[in-house]
Amino acid sequence: MRMTEEKDLNEVLCVNNLVKVVNGNEKNNGNPLETKVYKRRWLMLGLFILYTGMSNFQWIQYSIISNIVSRYYGVSSLTVDWTAMTFMGYYVIFIFPATYMVDRVGFRWTNIIGCGATCLGSWIKVLSVSPDRFYVTFIGQSLVASTQTIILTLPGRLAAQWFAANELSTATSLSIFGTQMGIALSFLITPIIVKNHENLDDIGTGLSHLFWTVAIIMTIAFILVITLFEDDPKLPPSKTRALQKLNRMELEENIMQPIKRLFRNKSYLILCNSYGLSIGVLNVVGTLLNQMYLAHFEHGEEDAGKIGLAMIITGMIGAVTFGVILDKTHKYKETTVIVYFLALCGQLFFSTFMWLEMKWMVYLSAIFLGYFLVGYVALGYEMCAEYTYPESEEITAGILNVANNVYGIVLILIMGRLLEVYGDIPVHVGLCTALLVGFIMTVLTKDVQRRQDARKGVHYIGVKQSEKNNECNGREKKIIGS
Repeated sequence: MRMTEEKDLNEVLCVNNLVKVVNGNEKNNGNPLETKVYKRRWLMLGLFILYTGMSNFQWIQYSIISNIVSRYYGVSSLTVDWTAMTFMGYYVIFIFPATYMVDRVGFRWTNIIGCGATCLGSWIKVLSVSPDRFYVTFIGQSLVASTQTIILTLPGRLAAQWFAANELSTATSLSIFGTQMGIALSFLITPIIVKNHENLDDIGTGLSHLFWTVAIIMTIAFILVITLFEDDPKLPPSKTRALQKLNRMELEENIMQPIKRLFRNKSYLILCNSYGLSIGVLNVVGTLLNQMYLAHFEHGEEDAGKIGLAMIITGMIGAVTFGVILDKTHKYKETTVIVYFLALCGQLFFSTFMWLEMKWMVYLSAIFLGYFLVGYVALGYEMCAEYTYPESEEITAGILNVANNVYGIVLILIMGRLLEVYGDIPVHVGLCTALLVGFIMTVLTKDVQRRQDARKGVHYIGVKQSEKNNECNGREKKIIGS
């Protein structure tokens, strides 16, 4: 079936097992399919990148200098690792309340709350510069970590609300670019500012400079978000977004209904596990990199930070590159399989050269690994959107991120214990095995493109389903052309 022209388009919506035809030719003042792309979408994206980048800057702020933080505050390396794992743990705890909040308070206020909480947490950490105040720094870190329930679910929402259909993958990739940029800067800047001095007071001075810098930048970001950030544009940027909004207006339901549909979506469930394993491995590398590197290269704190920086920078380039490729080719399955396989190869190279203690090859393999492993982050969001359209991005991305955060916590705890007891070799073997399992899952996943099919004229409408009649639920609804 071919697409008809825009003015002749008839949309078929299935609601409560009834079919309602919304005729595009009807003369009314509120054409539900009228679209417009606004120039200020780039401002919204820039603000989002700024504050989410500074929030994620704080993720590995402690773990990348784990040995220094452990000595300054007099805590174990596992305790320091928990400063990173809080970003995963709080997400799992607060995701559903946060999703409810997004639906109730709107996109603008959700971002204001997220940015404000990050700003407050950053200032709390300014007060934690003393060897007996680790609990204060952990409170501040926990407050910043709690905002991940908001930040991680919004890239897809931002892209869908503000960007045209042919810009979706690029916009999502750029949103991820911001969060990864923050992590990259943390890998670079933190070891430079906070050095492993013999005198604890000198370490405290470095921590103070770091905390003050982050807090000031977050304050500026908070002011900009309050004054400039907007909610939905007056008109949707694409027909797929218009249809999505129409469907939600026609079909009012509680949060459990889409969740039930998602748990019957096999492709989505496989993605949650394969994506979870991949991002879980990335979380392990980011959290334990300092400890793994120091096991082979003494006094290598700055080198570990530079390796992390190299991984993230090349990964950001990869994320944007893959986003552009998807927008141009729409080869989702093929791109994902290739990227996942090369990420597995990168982890094998990285593990091998770390074991051989070839520093320059560790750098090169980290660059290769980062390009594909970090670049895959944005691909996962895009696959999620394709598998689950037209469900709410907050719910679909939320559950996806619950999976990768659960995998991240479990893998960090297991690999951290292996590293402590047996050294880093079992850790590298475990990470390669996890990626191999995820790659096999990715290969076995069907090539489903619901969002792209919607552009071509085949719409997947989420509907309520009775026990006796499930004709409409999750099935293809063909467009009726004039």
